[in-house]
Amino acid sequence: MKNVLWWGRFDPGYSRNRVYISLFKKLGWRVDFFFVKFWPRFGDVEAFFRGLHKRQKPDLVWVPVARQRDVAAACRWAKKRGIPVIFDPMISAWDKKVLEQKKWKAQERRAKKLLAHEKKLMAMPDLVCWDTSCHVDFCAEYLDVPREKLRVLLTGTDEEVFKPQEEKPRSKGDFRVLYHGAYLPLHGTEYIVEAARMTENDGIHWDFLGWGAYKAATEAKAAGIKNITFLDKVPYTQVPRVICDHDVVLGVFGTTAKAARVIGNKVYECMACRRPTINEYCTGYPPEAKSCEAIKFIPPGDAKAIVDAVKEYKRDWDRREEYFVSAREFFEKHLSMSVIEQQLKSIVNEVVK
Repeated sequence: MKNVLWWGRFDPGYSRNRVYISLFKKLGWRVDFFFVKFWPRFGDVEAFFRGLHKRQKPDLVWVPVARQRDVAAACRWAKKRGIPVIFDPMISAWDKKVLEQKKWKAQERRAKKLLAHEKKLMAMPDLVCWDTSCHVDFCAEYLDVPREKLRVLLTGTDEEVFKPQEEKPRSKGDFRVLYHGAYLPLHGTEYIVEAARMTENDGIHWDFLGWGAYKAATEAKAAGIKNITFLDKVPYTQVPRVICDHDVVLGVFGTTAKAARVIGNKVYECMACRRPTINEYCTGYPPEAKSCEAIKFIPPGDAKAIVDAVKEYKRDWDRREEYFVSAREFFEKHLSMSVIEQQLKSIVNEVVK
């Protein structure tokens, strides 16, 4: 049995990590963990004192989501032992600071220093995986990683949790729209709030379920809008029930460059649960997404376009079951664990002979 060592200070319960851990096991791998407790930069030193070398030698070291701080130490430790390393960054620290949050300008010394540092880190692993082809392009263009070292590995979702629910009859009432997830600039929640404001008298209700740094700002923008509700937090396993209590689920609408490179977790989750969605377009979607009835693509940062897409669904809601079926079929064919399992299998087989 092959053995993969997950390395770093990471959360194994995070959705993307949980999906890949389960897929490694499904592919017949033994999954081991080295949780860095102290200083990630010197995790290899910590590994020595904690006797990591006494464990079974892994066939592969995996550095998970956003753990740039762990990459150098993991690579030093692995390379000494002839073990390949795969990094799954999902985000770029430089992209986040400079292009998304706009905290630093690209020409600032600290921004240039961060970019140079991240380029150095990205050059260390044997392969670097990204959630969309758009992020692969970004990594090649901005972080100077050769394309032969880059792979697409879709995010997926936990299909033991996010799956079709028993459809309960609903009394006639408002058409219900859901936003769920983190409050981040790339999600563009301010445009959803404005869309709700534009439909206060149209029989459309907008619910928000989530967390994050921009939640308070979103709530402030929504003050006084009568057709918005901020839902109480629910356990992770209850999110599918919330999704299925709604007609349509919203995705990503931000105007940042990163927003145009992602397929949000909420898209995987809602389509797994048989709910249609509205999103800005990302070329990382499978080409068939453009013809899928259960996805409406709109321009970023456009509240009126969100309204128009919601109303288009609402006018046609006698066909709701067709939309539900289309969402699930698209998910199974293009976004499901079985699809991602084959991607992961191909990737690890490249580096572990």
